Amino acid sequence: MSHPAPHSAQAKSGGSSATPASKTKFVAFLTAIGAIVLIGAEIWLAALAAIWAADGFFDLATVGDLIAIAIIVPPAIWATWMTAKLAISAEMNPENAD
Repeated sequence: MSHPAPHSAQAKSGGSSATPASKTKFVAFLTAIGAIVLIGAEIWLAALAAIWAADGFFDLATVGDLIAIAIIVPPAIWATWMTAKLAISAEMNPENAD
C-alpha cells in the first residue's frame, strides 16, 4: 500500500526551488563579470600598446600623445561597454542556462 508524502516534504521541495534559481542568476552574473574583466583587460592592453607603439614609432611629443589618446580611447571605451552589455545579456538569457 502506498502512502502520500507528508506535507513538510512538499513544503521543503517548494521552498528549495526558489533558491537555485536565484543562485543560477548570481552564478551567471559572476560568469559575465569574469568575461568582462578578461576581454576588457585585453582591450585596454591593446589600446595602451597602440598608444605606446605610435609614440615610439612617430616620436610623438606630449601633444601627439594626447591626440593618439583621443583617437584610441573612445573606441576602447565603446568596445568595453559593448562587451559588458553583450556578456550580461548572453549570460542572463534563459536559453543559455546549463
